[in-house]
Amino acid sequence: MAPTAMLDALIDAVGAALDNAELTDDRARTEAFRPAMAALLADPDPLPDWAYEPWQGAAVGNLVHVDDDSRFHILSVVFPESTSSGVHYHGCWGLIGYLRGGDEETRFRQTAKRDQQGIVDLEVASRHVWHQGDITALLPPGDGWHRVRNPGPGTGVSIHVLCMRPDDHPHEFWRRDDGKVFPFPFREVAPDRWVAMPDLDHS
Repeated sequence: MAPTAMLDALIDAVGAALDNAELTDDRARTEAFRPAMAALLADPDPLPDWAYEPWQGAAVGNLVHVDDDSRFHILSVVFPESTSSGVHYHGCWGLIGYLRGGDEETRFRQTAKRDQQGIVDLEVASRHVWHQGDITALLPPGDGWHRVRNPGPGTGVSIHVLCMRPDDHPHEFWRRDDGKVFPFPFREVAPDRWVAMPDLDHS
């Protein structure tokens, strides 16, 4: 990992927000480091070259920072044109900034409690196409289900500041066919390159 000046500034801003006892909820904390995210997105080339690369033609999260105290990590998430994440849930806060290309994000609303078989009912709450410079937050439990898809043209790159470490970030996958939810852990497929893989064998 080779941070640049704007990435270093974002790292410092996130750490300061998490250390600030006057910021009492996730919305306030993510808003506190939003300006540093905006400054990074305004830089035409704020990341090391490898952080813009997909993994074997598919989506990947390139890990550009992990907090020493495991409070957060930062991924450069790369989606080649026409690829999608599937519907999934982030179990704690995140802030996403769009650096290159476009991203169609669909947010979902959970309409009932999860049943004993692990089935969840979701409905579309909103759909938005994000572009370079846009910033949006994930604030579960009410706002954690979403799907992202790159409608093109070109490869999309977004910066994700997410709670915890990539290997313990709470992440779940929703199977459309039957509404069942499965673990969706990030797995390191190469040094500093992480891919979310649904554990469909989990019961």
